[in-house]
Amino acid sequence: MREVSVYKKRLKLIKGKGVYVWDDKGNKYLDAIAGIGVAILGHANEELEETINEQMRKLVVAGPMFEHEEKEEFFEELSHFVNFEYAFMGNSGTEAVEAALKFARLYTGRKEIIAMTNAFHGRTFGSLSATWKPKYRQGFEPLVPGFKHIPFNNVEAAKDAITKETAAVILEPIQGEGGIVPAKEEFVKTLRDLTEDVGALLIVDEVQSAFRTGKFLAIEHYGVEPDIVTMGKGLANGVPIGLTLTNFDVPRGKHGSTFGGNPLACKAASTTLRILRRERLIGKAKEKSITVEGEKVVMTRGKGLMIGIVLKESAGKYVQALQDRGLLVGTAGNRVIRLLPPLIITKEQMLWVKETIEGVLNENQ
Repeated sequence: MREVSVYKKRLKLIKGKGVYVWDDKGNKYLDAIAGIGVAILGHANEELEETINEQMRKLVVAGPMFEHEEKEEFFEELSHFVNFEYAFMGNSGTEAVEAALKFARLYTGRKEIIAMTNAFHGRTFGSLSATWKPKYRQGFEPLVPGFKHIPFNNVEAAKDAITKETAAVILEPIQGEGGIVPAKEEFVKTLRDLTEDVGALLIVDEVQSAFRTGKFLAIEHYGVEPDIVTMGKGLANGVPIGLTLTNFDVPRGKHGSTFGGNPLACKAASTTLRILRRERLIGKAKEKSITVEGEKVVMTRGKGLMIGIVLKESAGKYVQALQDRGLLVGTAGNRVIRLLPPLIITKEQMLWVKETIEGVLNENQ
């Protein structure tokens, strides 16, 4: 049997520790992409390993019809960071977005969802309908009806689009797959004002941007309170999890998940959050950010440890060159090198990342 070919494979990884991973040939790499932003505590965190092993021996699965103390512990830890009243737990970021979209339609009784150009919200049918790029959508139409896209960061377009027919507007505070592009403050505040005026909801997708910007949620930089927040990726440092936060309840039987909120995921998430809080890793992320410079660099953008290095040419060819130097990075669009390193990375390691990227770019003049 073979895995379907949806991803091109770059390396065969066999182990990881901290910010480093090793391949099957014994080569060591600094992992500055961290499973696409997942390993926020790095690899093989000993405290998390001990906690997971202990939970495996205690209770792994409990159906959603049962309470368990691991979920209570997770909600308690989460309350140190956010003050939402309700939470729905799934198994991935795209599931969190699906729940948000369903909840918005259910709560408002409306159908229209407004998303942004260059947005990425997932690959299941609802989240894919909110995703912009044709390469993700082609071959799967017709998608879910009722979705439309407006230009990102365009205030006038938002004013024209948002009406009393709108159920929700969904926004990434920093577009990830779209190129690590922060939303403008005026745009975010306009979306909040407009949705409140017409009785629509503001959904903020923090699946990629949570933890990384110096705040628990990137939306906190804007002084705006959304109606729904979606999270996933690094929330449990690699154990599959999704989270949808709201300030309204959802009637019984209207949504569900077999594995969502299981004891193992909850324990991993509460441990991850506890370590983040104790070590103050979220606040330190801003201090560790870098700016890459050079003739081929247009700009460095993003916030904290969610970094996009915009080049004058395709970024793809530099991924292999950096890998050959012992640095793993990603891309976000055609011309952007994407960095989503573990939050435990040091300033010195980030300086090495900067120097390595600049060195590779300068070598290929």
